[in-house]
Amino acid sequence: MNEASKILLMNTLREWNKFTAEREKMTMVANEVAAITRKVVQECLALLNTQNIDVTCETPDAMTLMGQAVVVEPLIEVAFPAVKTKVNLTCSGATRSIIINPNLSISAGGNPFMFDQFKKGIPDSFTTNAAEFVSDAFLYIARTGGSKE
Repeated sequence: MNEASKILLMNTLREWNKFTAEREKMTMVANEVAAITRKVVQECLALLNTQNIDVTCETPDAMTLMGQAVVVEPLIEVAFPAVKTKVNLTCSGATRSIIINPNLSISAGGNPFMFDQFKKGIPDSFTTNAAEFVSDAFLYIARTGGSKE
């Protein structure tokens, strides 16, 4: 094999390694953001539970609102060389997405904030966004009985 071929292949491998490292990093961040989001949503549901609303929220992994599953899941879309990451919140017909940008800034309603900042303390805009999602889900279920229109 000639030197030009080796250089070409080594450059390809470097790009691939960069991509796989980015994929692993973004997957870890998405999983962590999803875990924190589940806890915030669980707190919102717990408040509704104190008001005699039909809620199940003993654990962040099994939550329901008026019989409808509340799902908070990371979504990692990988297509070499790009990695797109977000956390989806769904309940009946209500949905929200938390976007995690490649620079590790998080967009979740309001001004974006950095992941490091998020781990130190959850911004008020983030908790407000989660409360708005729970409110949307509650109102959607109340209007439709939970069936998707």
